[in-house]
Amino acid sequence: MKADGVNREKPLRKMVTARLRYQLFVFIVCFIVSLTLWILIKLSNEYTISFKIPLSIIKPPVGRIVTNVSDSAIQLSLKAQGYKLVVLRYFENPKPIVVDLSNTVSSKNHVEEISFNHSLIPIVRKYSAALGFTNEVRSIHPEQINLRLSKLYHKSIPVKVFSDLSFAPQYLQFEPLLINPTLVMVFGTKDVVDSIKTVSTSTLRLRNIDVSETRLVGLMVGKSYRKMYYVPSHVLITIPVQKFTEASIDVPISLNAQFENQKISTYPDKAVVSCIVPMKDYTKLESRMFTVTASSTGKDNMLHLNVTASPSFVKNIKVTPDKVEYLVLR
Repeated sequence: MKADGVNREKPLRKMVTARLRYQLFVFIVCFIVSLTLWILIKLSNEYTISFKIPLSIIKPPVGRIVTNVSDSAIQLSLKAQGYKLVVLRYFENPKPIVVDLSNTVSSKNHVEEISFNHSLIPIVRKYSAALGFTNEVRSIHPEQINLRLSKLYHKSIPVKVFSDLSFAPQYLQFEPLLINPTLVMVFGTKDVVDSIKTVSTSTLRLRNIDVSETRLVGLMVGKSYRKMYYVPSHVLITIPVQKFTEASIDVPISLNAQFENQKISTYPDKAVVSCIVPMKDYTKLESRMFTVTASSTGKDNMLHLNVTASPSFVKNIKVTPDKVEYLVLR
């Protein structure tokens, strides 16, 4: 009897479960349809939304530089259907409003500094029309901007490189950094241009270098960025890198000019010069390329040795011994 009851309950449970699933499905479909219709109705209504849009100031008059702008962005209020505003805010991402100054001041005006107000209304209306909002502009704040244009000066200045470099084992920079160009033009107001003597690059950081590198590095503008600019704004920097090896060579000891009229013999008569040299130049290394000079400091009875001449391609030069005994011959 119990088995019959259990068997009768199973189809009933399945029927109830299927019915609940169907009802849930219908509810979800109705909810989605209702929500979609509600959103469409809401988006078809008109709304007023304010957008903050940056200004891009371009093409100052010939011989002028923009040194001050009263506002860098405007608040633009648009009244339009909701879907148009949603698309503009979340999908189109409005670009900056371009303010062209090329025809604002005559090139014949030689005044050092000019201040004037520039209306944004026609520019903004043209900008809005390009976005598809012809008659939807409700307010613009500010409606005009105040600009200051200064006379433009220029001169040529050298480039100074800031670098932070480290090299792989046995590799070193074998020549000074190559900068292209070595001189750039600085443009700006008279006081700024007169105050600038050199321009520094942003720090060039490289690690574990084992080959020559060439990098494009920007120039540092600093606090006066509104009143000056560089042409070009970047320079090419080449780091000449070579693999180095250690070398030692015997070099005869020469006497300082202070012993010109004396006959002096040193012991030993040769010193060992140690250095590191690029692998490519190792076979060029000869004793005659070095000069080891002995001189007296007057503090002891020894002659002190210094390397006074060496080829340009060697580095980390040391001399052994660093002082020698001597005998004055009569």
